[in-house]
Amino acid sequence: MEKINYEKSVARLEEITDKLENGNLPLEEMMKLYEEGTALAAKCAKVLDAAQLKITELSAGKAKNDD
Repeated sequence: MEKINYEKSVARLEEITDKLENGNLPLEEMMKLYEEGTALAAKCAKVLDAAQLKITELSAGKAKNDD
């Protein structure tokens, strides 16, 4: 899978979801899309976790400086 940013990953997940919800695909293609979607979802979760950690660290640093 090529490297794409968070926003493009979310957009691709939306495309995959639409295709899977439509249900007019052969099982093999649906399985490939599902696999791609789960990988993208894991990647997005990792990016969000890292962002949350960064925000927490920045907030803690700001609170220290305010003391």
